[in-house]
Amino acid sequence: MPSFAMRISLFLSSYFPLFIIFSIQNYSTHGFKALIPAIIGIVSLTGLAIFLRWASNSSPRSITVSSIQRKDAEVMAYIASYLIPFMGLDFSKVENLISLLVFFFILMVIYINSNLIHINPMLNIAGYHVYEIETDAGVTQTIISKKRRLARGCHISVIMIDDNLFLEKQ
Repeated sequence: MPSFAMRISLFLSSYFPLFIIFSIQNYSTHGFKALIPAIIGIVSLTGLAIFLRWASNSSPRSITVSSIQRKDAEVMAYIASYLIPFMGLDFSKVENLISLLVFFFILMVIYINSNLIHINPMLNIAGYHVYEIETDAGVTQTIISKKRRLARGCHISVIMIDDNLFLEKQ
């Protein structure tokens, strides 16, 4: 299972596009200081790559899919929070910056405590899809997979990421 630090990195990587937008929007007024969000985003993407490498080196177990429901649309709801930079926040005001940091902290706590690792637009951009499946044992699990389709009755090799959350091993 990912460590707490890795969960934070996965959370931050889910906001990589937003960090880039913040940097672009603020570069003309704040210069190189505006690149700090982009740097945080790049570091978090490195964390995502480390996580995927760790998962690929982990020992898988096999499960049999008895029912499938695709959950990729959940990522779109998450992207709604990307609208923040377009609300006209003035980042030169300390109170706006602190408010945004508090908002992100609350999102991070919810993301980590609710086991939302799989709700990450960067995983989707990297070609991963999210499925909710029921195994032949009757257990409901969330699967992150590069496959565009999973079929009933198929056997897949997975690595446990967290309780009822698995990454399909390629």
